Amino acid sequence: MAPGQGPVKIAAALAIAAAGLGGGFAYKKFRTYLSEKKLRKEREQKARSVARKRSVKSQKRTRTRKTAKSKRKQAGSKTSQDLS
Repeated sequence: MAPGQGPVKIAAALAIAAAGLGGGFAYKKFRTYLSEKKLRKEREQKARSVARKRSVKSQKRTRTRKTAKSKRKQAGSKTSQDLS
């Protein structure tokens, strides 16, 4: 209970009630702020991951197919096996 007597007690009680009411509003605003901050952080994190995926995709090179090379024997060249 509020301290004092008569009008002082009433004023003190009103001050306590107002502080409690203001505290309730402050608490609600703080909770709203925290939830919005959390959502903002999640959105930024998601945007970063999407951007990272895009940059990785742009860094990948298209693979070129290897062409089949025909094995040509050079006529007239001798290897070490031909010499022995």
